[in-house]
Amino acid sequence: MKSAYIHILVFLPIFFGLPLAGTTYFGSEFLTFEQAQKKWGRSKFNAEQFKSLAEKEKGAMATDALHEGAFVGRDMLEVRKEMGSPDSYFFSDTLFAYAISASAAGKESWHLLFIPDQKLEKVKEVRIHKKCCYKPPF
Repeated sequence: MKSAYIHILVFLPIFFGLPLAGTTYFGSEFLTFEQAQKKWGRSKFNAEQFKSLAEKEKGAMATDALHEGAFVGRDMLEVRKEMGSPDSYFFSDTLFAYAISASAAGKESWHLLFIPDQKLEKVKEVRIHKKCCYKPPF
């Protein structure tokens, strides 16, 4: 019985998606700048235009946002003010997610993430996240 409690205490935080090792999230796949550039190319990031573009253009802008650290060090509310309300979701509403590609069952989709600092005030990091098709971690 004691063993069951230990397993619950160890695995419960993992299954509820608590971040592990900083901004590495359990079962998540992120693109590096090089991978994103190979996939979509790169074009200057424009926060106000981003949501109105097609996937290829969004991907190219997201690549630039990733490389340049768009909004890093700035207030999280500035992201929402310039980009509008997030139109995707990752882990929590405190991480602003903007769709790069449309979600479809069983098809990979991507979104641009703005990850806040521990106080949830400033942008700490920009990432491109694969939204579906997770591989089991074990």
